[in-house]
Amino acid sequence: MDSGASRLHQVLRISIGITLAAGLFHLLNLVGSGRGGFGPALITPFRISFVVSWALLSASWLFERRLPRPDRTDALIASIMAVFLLRGALTPETFSITLNWVFTGAGIFFLVRFGTRSASDVRFMLLTLVGAALVLAFYGLEEYAFKANPLFDSIQVDAIGDDSRIAASDQLYRIRSLVGHPGFVGAIMLGSMPLAFLVFRRRRLLLAASWACLGAGIFLSFSRGSWLIAALVLVPVCAVWARTWLRHNYKWLVPLLLLPVAYITFDYMNREEVSASLVEGTQDGGLRWAYWIDGRLVPDANEASGGLADGKYITFDVSDDFYYGADGPVTISVHFLDRGAGKFRIYYDAMNEGAEPAGSADSAESADRPRSNVAATAPVNKTDSEEWSTAAFYIEDPRFEGRLSGSDFILADDDGLITINEVTVQRGKLTLPGVVLQQWSSRAGSLGTRAGFFPLTIDVLSESPLGVGLYNSPGTDHHAVDSLPLTWMMEFGWPGLVLILGLMALMIRECIYAWKQRGVPAAILLLSLLLILLHGGHLMILYDKPSLVLTAAVAALYANIRPWRRRGAVIEISNHDCMV
Repeated sequence: MDSGASRLHQVLRISIGITLAAGLFHLLNLVGSGRGGFGPALITPFRISFVVSWALLSASWLFERRLPRPDRTDALIASIMAVFLLRGALTPETFSITLNWVFTGAGIFFLVRFGTRSASDVRFMLLTLVGAALVLAFYGLEEYAFKANPLFDSIQVDAIGDDSRIAASDQLYRIRSLVGHPGFVGAIMLGSMPLAFLVFRRRRLLLAASWACLGAGIFLSFSRGSWLIAALVLVPVCAVWARTWLRHNYKWLVPLLLLPVAYITFDYMNREEVSASLVEGTQDGGLRWAYWIDGRLVPDANEASGGLADGKYITFDVSDDFYYGADGPVTISVHFLDRGAGKFRIYYDAMNEGAEPAGSADSAESADRPRSNVAATAPVNKTDSEEWSTAAFYIEDPRFEGRLSGSDFILADDDGLITINEVTVQRGKLTLPGVVLQQWSSRAGSLGTRAGFFPLTIDVLSESPLGVGLYNSPGTDHHAVDSLPLTWMMEFGWPGLVLILGLMALMIRECIYAWKQRGVPAAILLLSLLLILLHGGHLMILYDKPSLVLTAAVAALYANIRPWRRRGAVIEISNHDCMV
């Protein structure tokens, strides 16, 4: 390669790196300052860099007077994309979304596939992906510290949807970083951890620091799928890799691991709280429920494990033995069925004489409110998801003296449709174990919802052998069912099932290769892909642009270093070639 071609290739490599980073930093493409219109086309940083990268790649082909030589891998990917487009053409209401999804995935795949020519190119792409993931992790840590993401202040709502479903309170905050959704953040952190291991293996301190940042991002996303997959896959892999170190240090490591268990147990046993269970045969645990105006509590006909207030208000009285007067801050946790599209909040008797009165805007009818020194918490937005969730309200200056018509605080629901399972009052803020427990229980109903799609999938497959088309999964308000195999089988029918079987065959093939040829990074790249796809078993992760960009880029690198033919891979590379 002459000097001119070499300089052009260096520019191309940098441009591809910028494209990948722009795709992962999805929110920058959605804020008002990051997007613009050019006729009917929408202009974003990702689309600009995408077009520039393809222009540079085409220029390099012309400059070097050679075209790429596709192999069976490229033909397979192109065939799958063509099937997706043909199936999408039969569902015109979602064809534009299908077109965008297919061109993004295939475009990134072939851009990285043909733009990566050497071991140094592979290392550069891996460093770009890991570096972008670390930026996402750092931004997420800062976001969690301030419990705010300023990019959402200027977000294009029609592009990403209402953000009200993300954060119920500052204690149950889930980071969205520059990605846009906590589940997607967890998937990208998971997929990046094997890549960080591959490129930083020689730099143990750098590897430990990067894993700590990515692990913190996974934890603060409070994505249960990410937690489970990390425990089931990454922990055993790390144990195998560090087996010699573990064998020599287990005497002090085992007691060290018992410390968090002891802390969690101690914290749970010493918590100070009272609760009220609003179910049939209600239970009083130091917190008594009552009613405001003419409301009454009736069993919910659809959910036997909760109570539905016949009216907008339910009042609560905290036992004087637990809390009376000005006795410090408290956290009120509400476990509720997310029904309706209004808001609910807590009104409470406040110590602060300058507290916001109950008659402020954006709340219930002023004539129906108590006239004590009442303050209101920030509202929680319901999304009518019909799933159980949890909201935690931190109150810094309560005055529980029964001054609200004999009660201490009032739960007010705008539309009166909320179903309450349990309300708990705990002293102070939630500790970390409490936050984890609340985050886990806040989405407890989602597992049962997903399990219910199995029989639906079989019915759809039998009635529609070619599926219902991309983004047309029935029985859900989302674009896709929260399960990778179920989505592909619904939307593509029997071809979708073939895709699932092909993925399983690829896994078996790579396991055989990894056993025979140690020291080849292809196995680590496939592990990264599987972590993202396994996460799709809990959330249809590939339908989000950051996850799709990461998946397509890693798949292209994998295709370049793992041969489909006897004469060898496109790029011969070892683990040491990828390390810095």
